[in-house]
Formats: sequence, structure tokens, C-alpha cells
Amino acid sequence: MAKSKYITHQCAYCQKVTKMELVGQMESAESESASALKAWYRCTRCKHSSLIERVSKTSGKGAHLQPINRDDCTEYAQNKIFSVGQAIYHSGFDDVGMVVSKAKISSGVHAITVSFEKVGERRLIENVAPETSESTFA
Repeated sequence: MAKSKYITHQCAYCQKVTKMELVGQMESAESESASALKAWYRCTRCKHSSLIERVSKTSGKGAHLQPINRDDCTEYAQNKIFSVGQAIYHSGFDDVGMVVSKAKISSGVHAITVSFEKVGERRLIENVAPETSESTFA
């Protein structure tokens, strides 16, 4: 499984959630806790480096600490608003996932990043106003 060079994390210096670039890493000194890694990441916005402790995923794409029950999930729709940590079900992917982060992209649209169990991380749009029909203006 290839490791990603970038993560999304809150920079301790500029206090913004931004893309962080992997600069270097070291394994923890305790051999029994091999799943914990400490790595240096550089903020792509302010270039400040931080030592971040990460827990490696041991079981495939989008592995979660606890499996997500589909009955507890909210159905994904573009016009809904989601919060970080909320479990969602996407019918197009036929997969469940957890909302990892939220952002406002350049076009002014709100986006969420969701870590799905089968398809990995995906960026989805949210809070899109339903289109008004032209018959209401006639």
C-alpha cells in the first residue's frame, strides 16, 4: 500500500486546515506500538514544519477504528449539510464512510472529504441549493 505524500491537517502556526507535505518520518521507539508513526509535515501555505503523530491504517483503504453500521448513516445528497465525524452512506458508491474534513473551494461551493471503507477518500460537494425551475419566474 503506497503512502500518501500529503495529508490535510490544521497547521499549528497559521491555524488553518491546509494540505501538509511529508518531509520526513520516524518510527516510534516502542516496538509494541508499531502502528504509531511520528512524521514531519510542512504546511504548503506558510512553510512551517510540525511533528505529527499518525496512526497507520492496517486493513486496506478507508480503514476505520470501528466498522460503520449502514443503519446509523445519513444518506448523502448534495443539498444536505454534514459535520465532521458524521457517518454517511453514498448510494452511487454503495459504500459507507466518515466525514473527515470540510472546506469551501474556490468556486464558493462547500465540499466535504469523506473516508469511505471500500473506495478510500473522496471529495464531495454539499449545501447546494436546489435549482429553481423557470416556470416560477413566468
